[in-house]
Amino acid sequence: MPHRYLTKQIKRFFIYRVLHVDDTPHRIALGVAIGIFITWTPTIGLQMVLVLALAALLRANKAVGVPFVWISNPLTLLPIYGSNYWLGTKILGSEYDFSKLSPFVDAVKAGGNWFERLSAAWKAMWSIFLPLWLGSVVIGAALGIITYFAIRYAIVRYRRYWHEKHPRPPWADDKAETEPGATEPTPSEQTKD
Repeated sequence: MPHRYLTKQIKRFFIYRVLHVDDTPHRIALGVAIGIFITWTPTIGLQMVLVLALAALLRANKAVGVPFVWISNPLTLLPIYGSNYWLGTKILGSEYDFSKLSPFVDAVKAGGNWFERLSAAWKAMWSIFLPLWLGSVVIGAALGIITYFAIRYAIVRYRRYWHEKHPRPPWADDKAETEPGATEPTPSEQTKD
């Protein structure tokens, strides 16, 4: 039962917070891609600010990317940053050592205020900085690129489907249609009434 609720909420979010956003498909897709990219970087505590700044810099939709950084949370830290660190060690040719990643994850999950946790996480990150960041950038960029094209395609398809199912009523047209052979009244004729 909970998975149905979660699936329904994700579907509603995607339809109403991504597909129905009043912006171009490019700007929406770029905003989501930026959110996904930043999610995979170990910038805990700064992710929302970074999404807004990068979206403003690249002229992407700012609002649509922010919710995607919530993917990285204390429950998903290990799968996200563990895979990033593993890939970074493989690229660098070094050995994957979970004992070096563990203090970073523990520091993020530890109690205390936001600043104390952030400081502890950044201190713990220094021992794994290069492999963690390298893996994060590679995976984040790959997921961001895939996300951009998938979201852009989904928006274009959804809008095409939506307009086929919900044609604009005649009174919503910007140009009022006139009867065949009739001419538009001049401004002086319009004021005679």
